[in-house]
Amino acid sequence: MLLVEIAVAASPMNLEAAAKLVQKKIEGRVLGGKTVKKEDRDVHVIRVLTPDGRVRHIRVEAQSGKILKERPEGH
Repeated sequence: MLLVEIAVAASPMNLEAAAKLVQKKIEGRVLGGKTVKKEDRDVHVIRVLTPDGRVRHIRVEAQSGKILKERPEGH
């Protein structure tokens, strides 16, 4: 039983789950997203429209579900 729980906890987060996570954590509306390879790992890039009309790109590491630090605009 314990091995099953560890396997489930270690399974990667899919794009839909990443979008839901971002929706809960970031104020705004999710516009869409895509999965990209970054340094040999999958990263979900979620586009969010903020209440002030800006579009933010939030990166979520697929394996851990961790929201990664945003890049400054223009980079």
